[in-house]
Amino acid sequence: MKGDVGASPGRDSSPLPDCPSCGDPVSFVTVTGPHTGSASPCGCSVPPGLLERD
Repeated sequence: MKGDVGASPGRDSSPLPDCPSCGDPVSFVTVTGPHTGSASPCGCSVPPGLLERD
């Protein structure tokens, strides 16, 4: 198989932040209200701004 697709989700070399609920890498957060949002692709509920980077 070509590459390591799906190997070691959440590994240290991932450029994506980890979901605070499940630990999976988060590609983006969809904001649904002032204090609610949904992490993708895992679908966990997270508050907006929690995964912001400096």
